[in-house]
Amino acid sequence: MASARVHSMQALRDMKAAVADFAESVSRTLTSVDADINRITQWLSQDRPAYWKLQLRKREEAVAKIQGDIMRKRIIAAPEPASIVEEQKALEKAKRRMESAQRKLEAVRRWAPVWEREALLYKTACRGITEAIHRDMPAAAVRLETLMRSLEAYLQVAVPRTDGEIAPPTLESQPEGGES
Repeated sequence: MASARVHSMQALRDMKAAVADFAESVSRTLTSVDADINRITQWLSQDRPAYWKLQLRKREEAVAKIQGDIMRKRIIAAPEPASIVEEQKALEKAKRRMESAQRKLEAVRRWAPVWEREALLYKTACRGITEAIHRDMPAAAVRLETLMRSLEAYLQVAVPRTDGEIAPPTLESQPEGGES
């Protein structure tokens, strides 16, 4: 059986409190990160695709409307050519906006699976610490509590002194062989 030199019960109490604080802090952090991952996953796989599909449709409609306006202006002004410089500029701008929406929709579709794969790898990597926090830290706290009770019970035992008197043991004044 292993022995230890314990000089302060308060140090054991402090250790038990520190273990509990650490476990709570890590657990809160992991829960927060997990919630962020789930929120981003939902955002990338559902919210953004729906948003960019809608934006693409609106921008395609804007391009079609401007093209229709250009066609009507040409028909109305026939046989003389009509100036459509402003409409051409608006059409080019609308086409750039439509292409931007297409690129963003493609990017979301491309990156969502990458994100999900990386999130899964992260969660897999954190599984060990999560299990340790939920399984090993409570066991460590129970072990420390058991050790403190054993030491407290030990301290209640009277120890004979060399002068024949019986004195209660203390952590600071234990004989060399009386380590715990």
